Amino acid sequence: MAAFSRLSFLFAFALFSSPVFALDDDDIFFDEDPEEDEDVPAPRIDEEDTFEVDEDDAGLDDVQDTTFEQIVGSEAETLQLNLGLDDDEDDDLDDDTLAPGQDTAAIYRQQLAAVEGMAPDEEGMAWEEYLQMYTASVFRTQIEERMAEIAESMFGGARGPSGPVDEAQKAMDFAHGLLLEPIDPRTRFRAGFEWGYIDWVNLILDYEVAVRRDLGIHGGIQHRLSGWNLEGGARYALIKSTRTNMVLTAIGDVHLNLDPIAPGFRPMMALGKRIETKGSTVIDVQAQSGLDLMVYPGMFSPRMLGGMNVSVSPSETVKVFMETTYISKAAPSDDASPFTFNQIAFGIRFQGKGNMLVGTGASVPYASNYWKYHYGSVLADFNYYM
Repeated sequence: MAAFSRLSFLFAFALFSSPVFALDDDDIFFDEDPEEDEDVPAPRIDEEDTFEVDEDDAGLDDVQDTTFEQIVGSEAETLQLNLGLDDDEDDDLDDDTLAPGQDTAAIYRQQLAAVEGMAPDEEGMAWEEYLQMYTASVFRTQIEERMAEIAESMFGGARGPSGPVDEAQKAMDFAHGLLLEPIDPRTRFRAGFEWGYIDWVNLILDYEVAVRRDLGIHGGIQHRLSGWNLEGGARYALIKSTRTNMVLTAIGDVHLNLDPIAPGFRPMMALGKRIETKGSTVIDVQAQSGLDLMVYPGMFSPRMLGGMNVSVSPSETVKVFMETTYISKAAPSDDASPFTFNQIAFGIRFQGKGNMLVGTGASVPYASNYWKYHYGSVLADFNYYM
């Protein structure tokens, strides 16, 4: 009986424990939603399947692409960098924004248009005024080079390079003598001396400025036959043409004789003609004549003076010349011969480096009455053209 009872207990226990041990862990812990644990089959990915992009994600990509294109531009656009080199920006600058003395490309181009067609001397003066107004011009180098070309074309010599300048506007480089007045207005500095036997000494210092191609103003000191003189005046070329090879100059000088004190006025006219031969030889012939109206204390003393010069240039560097001078004053009485002291001079000039011209010669009096300043003299001078 006892054995039967134990067998009955084991059998009952076996029947009860079978369903209990058949449950999983979730059944043991009494999960309230057992349906969520059902197996979900894993999706199978085939090669031919097409992925669909979520619309929200696609919108984010569009925003990113749009922002990037706004920064660097799209592929079809060219990236342009502003380096500040555009000339148009300079043209738009207002003069009020410029420092004193500065210019712009637009102002420079306006000046180029304004001087187009001008005569060389007028163009040169126009550029000088431009540089005075725009002292800090960024185009100063170009302007100074242009001014140098103009100066070379005007004063570089009749046979030198002159550029495309009208024949009537070229510099003549007309010859001048040692004792006569220069008749070709040019910017020059002249220094010279004359020593005559026995004790005659003459020093010449003169500076001339060509205000225009046909007008020169000068001043200096010289020992003339009346004594030491401070003098100045103007030389105006009524005709100055390399087309006709002629120069006609009016000279008006005022001077002050220092010992004795006597002011004077010296009006003169001068005519020059250039003769060009078939070869390279050039001959300059000139004549000048006028009056020297001097006023001594209590006395008016007019004199006649003038002369001629012939200069022969076989080459560009050598000039051989011969000239005569005369000076005459009426005698106190009508029966007496006038005061005279006339000379003849000859010499040679050499064209030095650059714009230098040196000359030397000698003079001999050929007619003298009452005045006897020397029995002969040697002369030399130095000219520097600017």
